[in-house]
Amino acid sequence: MTTTPTYPKLADVLDGQRTPVTDEVAREWREAGWWEERSVRSLLTQAARVHPDRVALVGRRTQGDRVTRTYREFDANAHHAASVFASLGVGVGDAVVLMLPNWVEYPEMVFGINELGAVYAGIPVAYGERQAAAILRRSKAKVLVVPRRWRSIEHLDLSRRLRAEIPTLEHVVLLDDDESDLREGESSWSSHDDVPSHTLPEPVPSRVCYLGFTSGTTGEPKGAMHSHNTLIYAIRRQVEHVGPQMYGDPVVHLVASPVGHHTGFAWGIVMTVLFAGTGVYVDRWDPAWGVRIIREERVTTFFGAPTFLQDMMRTDLVDDPDCPLTCLVIAGSPVPRNLPAQAQEALGAYIAPAWGMTECSIMSSCTPKEPPAIQRTDGSVFAGSAVRVVDAEGDDVPTGEIGDLLMRGPGVVYGYYDRPDATDEAFLAGLWFRTGDRASIDEHGWLSLRGRSKDIIIRGGENIPVTDVESVIFDHPDVVNAAVVGIPDERLGELICAVIVVKEGRPELTVDTLAAYLLEQGLSKHYLPERVVSLPELPMTPSGKIQKFKLREMLG
Repeated sequence: MTTTPTYPKLADVLDGQRTPVTDEVAREWREAGWWEERSVRSLLTQAARVHPDRVALVGRRTQGDRVTRTYREFDANAHHAASVFASLGVGVGDAVVLMLPNWVEYPEMVFGINELGAVYAGIPVAYGERQAAAILRRSKAKVLVVPRRWRSIEHLDLSRRLRAEIPTLEHVVLLDDDESDLREGESSWSSHDDVPSHTLPEPVPSRVCYLGFTSGTTGEPKGAMHSHNTLIYAIRRQVEHVGPQMYGDPVVHLVASPVGHHTGFAWGIVMTVLFAGTGVYVDRWDPAWGVRIIREERVTTFFGAPTFLQDMMRTDLVDDPDCPLTCLVIAGSPVPRNLPAQAQEALGAYIAPAWGMTECSIMSSCTPKEPPAIQRTDGSVFAGSAVRVVDAEGDDVPTGEIGDLLMRGPGVVYGYYDRPDATDEAFLAGLWFRTGDRASIDEHGWLSLRGRSKDIIIRGGENIPVTDVESVIFDHPDVVNAAVVGIPDERLGELICAVIVVKEGRPELTVDTLAAYLLEQGLSKHYLPERVVSLPELPMTPSGKIQKFKLREMLG
């Protein structure tokens, strides 16, 4: 006699977090096969069992030798990481935050956190103190893992300032061989080499396992709550949608997008393991060096912003008959419509423009199963998901017309961590999620992004929340008024432009003087304006709102 499996109610595994997803909807997604009811950790377990001696990880650091891990070693190191975090008091539902470069230890720790049933969150290693503090505070992180330093940032010093203001942050672990000058609550990763192995239960697939932090118009990072089910759905559908044969056999994935961002995590780490492929981790992106690594490692695939592809198009990889690339998925910022065809001919690889966001990973993608004309759009929507384009009243617009983009599907997040207000604002009736993007859908059902309603700048695939930058500029003693807008750029998609009104009699701010001030205030280098424009006044509405569209028209 066959028994029907039982699953925990979402309310019992979400620890009081708000979600509009009901148990009935979850049952429907399970029955349809969209929710596989397996953990992300199980992907590594399976890969290590089937391909124990295959190279899983290759580390190419700016400084240091090439390092590799087989799947057997990867699996063992992930289990060791789980035991280390358990020994530090991390349990089911607790958050561990990684603020590291693209080093091979990163995916090992991610799968260790996952094995423990804890929650992983990443902070891009180049972030400043303000952004890091917001993520650590919101996630209630117990443990933060950092390098002693990376480039110009002293991460150990940064972590000490963060611990002083965030009471939940109990431990800082240093991924560094230098154990000198450590204080209480600080330890090196190597000091835990002898930690006893812990026996851990299999994670519950419907639990939250990842917080993907994203910023919108409010400027405060919001933690998008993903479960094992939502992540695996999106990754599995992307592979099926494009066709697994397109990515190479075996898959060799260049992980150049920062793994602290959603793209590097979901596609660089998790998708590569789903393929039982090889992830080639580079801790910086330099086009000439990157192309050399593509050749040396025989890289077959890459996921990232169009900026990376545009950089490749300026190297001698163009028209190289021995180029090993077979498929590049381009998402994260607007894709120039002529770029895919040009790059496909130049590199001999399929170029797949795609659309997604932290809240859904990727939901639409171009695919060679459709006519080549699809590559001038952002693709077709994955099986099991749906999108709508609506007008201001919420009614569907006619085919080809532009409206607000809504999405729905098994890969969409539960909501925002500890932000029931933001969750309720994001979801409409029927689980339709407001993306904040403007789009159109043509007669083929292909999606084309046509701008954004959210007040963010997408620079090189990274979301820059303008309110984060504006709030610091407003604190400058010489500033009367300010607005930050995106201006078009061929390579990065958009550049950050600060439009400023200074006090009478004070000198105009320059790019350099403003940058020096913003850095002193703890703003990330990635958020620094590349252009500064001074005006006697900003265009305003009668209600006192800055008319940013007029600034964009003036600057564009």
